[in-house]
Amino acid sequence: MGSIFTIFIFFAVIVLTAVIFCGWIVFLVGRTIIGAFVSLFAPARPRMGMGPMRPSTVQCATRMCGAINPAEARFCRRCGRGLPAAQRVQVRRAAVW
Repeated sequence: MGSIFTIFIFFAVIVLTAVIFCGWIVFLVGRTIIGAFVSLFAPARPRMGMGPMRPSTVQCATRMCGAINPAEARFCRRCGRGLPAAQRVQVRRAAVW
């Protein structure tokens, strides 16, 4: 009698675990699908970045060139002249534990 009860408890625990796991999977899949639909129809939100925004491009100062270059570029893509150096801002960082 005791071994039958032990086997019954064993299978009951396995079935309960499987039901909980399947419910969790259904919840995650449903949340993903709903999130995808919401992101399709929701208006775009501006992204919050860390620190001040800096321009992503810089224009060549040469009169005849005026090409637009990436902000990280040191030389103009069109005429090859040096671009003004990017201004460095000193940032103090504090450790957070």
